[in-house]
Amino acid sequence: MFSERRQTADRENREGAVAGYDFGSRYVQISYCLPNGKQPETVSQVAGEEEYMIPALLAKRTDRELWLYGSQAQEAVEKGEADPVRDLLALAARAKPVEVGGQSYDPVALLSLFLKRTLSLLTPILDPDWIRAFVFSVEEVTRPVIEAINAAAAMLDFKTERVYVIGRAESFFYYNIHQPEELWTKDVLLCDLAADPLKTLLFSVNRNTTPVASFVEEGERTDIRRPVKTGDEIEDERSGMRLDQAFLGALTDLFSKRQISTVYLIGEGFDGEWYRESLPVLCRGRRVFRGNNLYSKGACYAARQRLSPRSEKAYAFLGRDMLRANLGMYVSRRGKDAYLALFDAGENWYDAKKECEFLLEEKDTFTLRITPLDGKEIREVQVTLNGLPKRPFRASRIRLRVEMEDVSTVHVSMEDLGFGEFFPATHKFWEETIRL
Repeated sequence: MFSERRQTADRENREGAVAGYDFGSRYVQISYCLPNGKQPETVSQVAGEEEYMIPALLAKRTDRELWLYGSQAQEAVEKGEADPVRDLLALAARAKPVEVGGQSYDPVALLSLFLKRTLSLLTPILDPDWIRAFVFSVEEVTRPVIEAINAAAAMLDFKTERVYVIGRAESFFYYNIHQPEELWTKDVLLCDLAADPLKTLLFSVNRNTTPVASFVEEGERTDIRRPVKTGDEIEDERSGMRLDQAFLGALTDLFSKRQISTVYLIGEGFDGEWYRESLPVLCRGRRVFRGNNLYSKGACYAARQRLSPRSEKAYAFLGRDMLRANLGMYVSRRGKDAYLALFDAGENWYDAKKECEFLLEEKDTFTLRITPLDGKEIREVQVTLNGLPKRPFRASRIRLRVEMEDVSTVHVSMEDLGFGEFFPATHKFWEETIRL
């Protein structure tokens, strides 16, 4: 069976594939999509079964230099036969040596080993070398997390320019916009009980903007935690009823404020039948789905978008790490006015960088145009290059660099490049910060 699937993939993957890797604190999941595939598929630990949840765990055998991962590592640790390494991504982001079995290890190397072992599950289906874009979905995006993933991927000979990191809220956005539109005519709610406490994501769109502004509100309920079995049937039943009532209260409050058409229940915390009273309320006029591979599939859709960034601009995701305004300027191209886009709304602020060169239309000024997608007015910000030598019209070539300092602060730098032999460059340098 595997050889037949591999041959099919050989034919279909001449132009490359994409993959999405959801890295949670307790589990990881891997999805992939072939170029001609309509939707992503998720890798199972066991062929022919739907075991998508891979424990985010490495373990070193106590009796020899052998590393295990996933379910094998979990089993060996439970038997006392191996020393565990948990929180692999957090350890790599912290960048401090990790002691395992009395020896010190580089946490990025351990993360890289875990990635290598888990990605081996793809091998019977898809050669990792065919993957053109690889998107990691993580619980919280920070610069140390991005650097750790890129460093670990580099150890596997990944090209860092094809490795991207996004938050789970963005994965949820991409998953939603690739579902039938009937599922998101109104808001969409995701309840995640894979870890404590309950986390919620609420997807909504503003169809009055172009592109359509899309939002994901993140929240949590500290009073709702995964059910814990004590072995006492009566106490477990009471605990389940209390949890059900807390969940019902949260849903009732939310549904009174928002119109929700679809609900997704994610995580092993929703296993069992403890939410008996909540379920009828959930299903009243809504579609309800249970599953665990939504984030990795959303990351796959994000990977496809990274390969053709202009293909899905009908929707702009405006998450907490996303730019909420377009930034650009008007320039002259072949004698005609043209808009030069610098940053697009929906772009991660930590990825937003641009460098270009242009000829000044005015003597020593140019204008940046800020177009918010959250209903605020369009602004024009004039930048003045004090001390620029006096030159004729369009005789000053400027190198412009723009990058984000945080989600709302743009750092702008300019350098005078002159204009040929007649107007030599002074390489005078200007800097300015602008609030979006």
